[in-house]
Amino acid sequence: MNISKIWTSIELKAEDDYFSLSDDERRVYSLRKVIDAINGRGLLSLYRSRDYLYPEDIVEDLYALEQDEAAAIIENANSMFPGGFVPEEPEERAEIIDSWDEGFDELFDQWTDDILEFNSFLEGAYNNLISSLE
Repeated sequence: MNISKIWTSIELKAEDDYFSLSDDERRVYSLRKVIDAINGRGLLSLYRSRDYLYPEDIVEDLYALEQDEAAAIIENANSMFPGGFVPEEPEERAEIIDSWDEGFDELFDQWTDDILEFNSFLEGAYNNLISSLE
């Protein structure tokens, strides 16, 4: 099975029943979501996604993969939500994000840039982990 097929399988499994993912599958899922966000429209897009992203799992997974800098940035981003709780509903997340002033956009842009500095390490961790699932 190639990496693309493995990713598709994990993504479909997560959409069907996120909690059925194994630890390694969940880590692959978390890494891919972060990588895609920062390479696409930026870290804030991770929170604007229609999918619920399980932000606590993303932080835990990044720490488990020794991606401490990225984990700390995601923790900081999560803390921007009231009580540090990222709502499950995309509309609720959007409402909170839309209430932030421009300084928050700049902060998320800076965090995106910070994560991009070690994106190759995230990609490497992703490739190593997903390859181990073949």
